[in-house]
Amino acid sequence: MVKKILLLTGLILVLSGCGLMQNRKGYIPREADSLYTPRAAMKVYGKDPERALLIIDSALIAGNISPFRADFLRALIYANSVEGPQWDKAVALCKDLLKHDSTQVVDKPTFDNRNNVLGVMLDACRKKSDDERWLRYAIERAELSRAHGMETEALRMEAEIGAAMTRVGRREEGLIKLEQTIHALDQGAPSVDRMDAFIVARKRRIVVYERDGRFPEMIPDAQAIIAKLEDYRSRPSAYARDSFRLPDESRMGHYCDFYTAQAYAYLARAYGQMTPPDIARAETYVRLFEASDYGHSYGGRTMIAPAWKCLGEWDKVAAIDAEVEKRIGTDTLDVLYAAILKDRADEAKARGRYVQALSYMDRYTRLQGQLNEKKHEAEAQEYAARYHAMEQEQQIRETQARSARKDGIIALIAVVLFIITAFAVHSARQQRAISQKNRALTRMISELSEFRSSPQADGPKPDRELFDRIDGTVREEKLYTNINLQRQDILDRFGISRHTLNDLFAAYAGGQSFTAYINGLRMQDAIRLMQKEQDTPISSIAEAVGLTPANFREQFKRQFGMTPTEYRQNVGK
Repeated sequence: MVKKILLLTGLILVLSGCGLMQNRKGYIPREADSLYTPRAAMKVYGKDPERALLIIDSALIAGNISPFRADFLRALIYANSVEGPQWDKAVALCKDLLKHDSTQVVDKPTFDNRNNVLGVMLDACRKKSDDERWLRYAIERAELSRAHGMETEALRMEAEIGAAMTRVGRREEGLIKLEQTIHALDQGAPSVDRMDAFIVARKRRIVVYERDGRFPEMIPDAQAIIAKLEDYRSRPSAYARDSFRLPDESRMGHYCDFYTAQAYAYLARAYGQMTPPDIARAETYVRLFEASDYGHSYGGRTMIAPAWKCLGEWDKVAAIDAEVEKRIGTDTLDVLYAAILKDRADEAKARGRYVQALSYMDRYTRLQGQLNEKKHEAEAQEYAARYHAMEQEQQIRETQARSARKDGIIALIAVVLFIITAFAVHSARQQRAISQKNRALTRMISELSEFRSSPQADGPKPDRELFDRIDGTVREEKLYTNINLQRQDILDRFGISRHTLNDLFAAYAGGQSFTAYINGLRMQDAIRLMQKEQDTPISSIAEAVGLTPANFREQFKRQFGMTPTEYRQNVGK
């Protein structure tokens, strides 16, 4: 009975709404689309993923969410796990979701679906070091975002592309792209979304520098993150609220504390691993990190562990390794377990237990070999599957081509027979048809002659009062804000013909067509809203004046020579 009550409570929470949820790594978007729900599952998945999965299963059984949405939420939970096998599950689910009809971009909902699935896929691939797939999907997401006018999102993906390039043998090219992206994100009017993308880009480059052993170069990036967050704290009103990823302003303090703590961890690791190490500064940043809320979390302890190693805090390292090992369970064919063995080898060496250190290092080396073999095997299977799919596709194309050729020959024969038959019929009726046409033409010429020679009455002049009444109604009732407004709506309302409406617009609307007139009113209202409501998103303004965001951007740029975003950035300057 208790279990049933708990299950019903979970289902009620599933339906209770949506919003911004915090997880162990930071934030996921509030409900900008239908995927980031249900709230109950996403509120607990960072701390209790099994419970979150149970809530999603219950919601699916109850019919409260679709199978597509349920699979997306499962993938999101797996991608944010600390366990390697869960990342594999996230990738497998995302691959299926990217083939689903709901992610084949034809409108805004399907664009949002594909964009969100790609985001989860990227996160999982980056964590499991699936570098080629990480690069491939980052490129796709960047192109998709840019095609839909999401420039900041595209730059965020450029940072992912640069980081992935450094992992696939294109290190210098990747670092150049990261530098260009960071520079681009640091330009222009401040906004919350650009700040977040700027921090992510800096973090990606820090990871590259640390992997390459370029520890002093980590320091400016970490300091830049802290400086950016301090600037936001000192003048939050200067930053446009344009991000669907981050919380409302009342919770931005926690966001700033979270990323400041991560920057402290990077600085502690950088100073601790330099040659020679700057122990005093490393200890200072370790203390600052451990004083933060994030420093007490599981994710925080795993992040600061390299600094603990540098400072000889082996008991703390051993404690976090034990916690990681407990989470892994019996599946030791895992990159996290390999890291544990490396830590134990380093600890034994530091304590002078060289035989034990050698044993751990031998196990670490063998496990790394198994992991590399497993990775190559998976890559080989994927390449084989791709080749097989391409081979099948080629066979299908060849079969279709043969069928098309056969159908073409049959169609050609049918056409020839039809032409012969038609020609015979046509020849038999040709004389009669010509005679009939000549008589009809003669009558038409006569009638036209009579019409031109007879006096013509002047047509009525367009009614100015009627036009003013139509124009006043459209403006006062803001009929143009209806995205489905049609010419026929005006004709029906005022009981006039299309010809009368055209005459009215030709005479009193500067020769504009009805569509041009309506779009002109929309642009006027949009300019007013963008000047008056600086914080209202561009997409909301587009909908308020009766246009889709994409159509609004196109119409605005065609009429004024700049995008709505560019106009807003220059208002008042």
